[in-house]
Amino acid sequence: MLKRFFIKLIKKDEILFKFGLFLLPSAFSFSSIFILLSLLIQTYKRKESLFKNFYNQILLSLSSLMILSCIVQNLIIDKKYDFLIEKYVTWIGLFNWIPFFWIFWAAQGFLKTTKDRNDISLILILGTIPVILSGIGQYFFNWIGPFKLFNGIIIWYQRPINEISGLTGLFNHANYAGSWLTIIFPLCIAQICNSRNKFKFSFLLILLVGIGTCIFLTNSRNAWGSSLLTMPLVFGVSSLWWFLPFVLFVLSLVLFLTNNIFQGQFQENLSNILPNKVLLEFTSEGFNHLNATRMEILNSATNIIINNPIFGTGSGSFPVIFEFQTGFWKGHSHNIFTELAISYGLPSTIIFIIFLTFLLFNSFKKIYNYPLKNFNDKAYWAASSIFLISQLVDVQYFDGRISLVFWLLLAALKTIIDEKKLI
Repeated sequence: MLKRFFIKLIKKDEILFKFGLFLLPSAFSFSSIFILLSLLIQTYKRKESLFKNFYNQILLSLSSLMILSCIVQNLIIDKKYDFLIEKYVTWIGLFNWIPFFWIFWAAQGFLKTTKDRNDISLILILGTIPVILSGIGQYFFNWIGPFKLFNGIIIWYQRPINEISGLTGLFNHANYAGSWLTIIFPLCIAQICNSRNKFKFSFLLILLVGIGTCIFLTNSRNAWGSSLLTMPLVFGVSSLWWFLPFVLFVLSLVLFLTNNIFQGQFQENLSNILPNKVLLEFTSEGFNHLNATRMEILNSATNIIINNPIFGTGSGSFPVIFEFQTGFWKGHSHNIFTELAISYGLPSTIIFIIFLTFLLFNSFKKIYNYPLKNFNDKAYWAASSIFLISQLVDVQYFDGRISLVFWLLLAALKTIIDEKKLI
């Protein structure tokens, strides 16, 4: 009886995976169980060796070096801030990376064909509906949480919105909500472009408007910039004839509304149309509440890296050191690569950059040089690239939902490379 149950379960791994993805933004605790179970089954079913693939070899090398860095940090390096930093935290930090290397490989079984990737893209879009609805409710109807289900297993944050903050929806910060939405944004555009059904087209268009509205209301410059980059990456060079004038118009409008040279009734009338908090993001007033600039944070991160360039200072060490030096707390160094270098050293960071460069470059050649117009594959490449660009000035990677979907995007790019090779 038990054996028959496991045989049936093994055959349902794709259903478990898709159901888990649908729940990912709204019920991460339950979602992770379904996704983990499906990936374990997929690992069992995969015949090819984990060690034969070039990309897996890079990630295995990176994993080994990160573990070695943890050993060296704990046993050999005499750190200046040992009295502040808990050494075990650097081991916990590995869970932000090594499990996702395995997910990158295992998830490829669910993304092998164009149809698979189209289905996964659509599921991620549909799973974003609660994010849209909760965000709209929070912003316009004062839905304030956090809302907890099952004794806190599921938490919907729904923070109060003040004169500075923006829409957060189901996430604990506007920038995290913006990051998720800008990943889904190109996928939704691609689904609309590929749609031949009028009902599906209209439904997806409504969702796209909802996603775009929520991105705007997050009040996140990172999200705004990321959404702008989506268009040329999904539609290619042919979109530049209208995209560049649009960007120029937006930049000119921002300059006109925020510069004292253009003060007058016309500027005031235009300013009244936009929320004041949007304009504050482009003026010095909007930065008055900051206790440290991005450049100061970057300089601090650089100095920490220089102190231990080979093996790093340890995961979670940046906020401790930065607070000790400045008296201000910052949760990370606002750059994913400096964060990795601080945690596990420059060699680990360089290997990670090599992995990303090979994957993005090879998939770009397959996607954009291929004669068929598959917007969905372009959307996967656009979402991956835009997310990485956004992580150069802020880090939302450490939210489990966002890191999981990021590695699924990378897994999709790997399957695109393999599929085009076969064709």
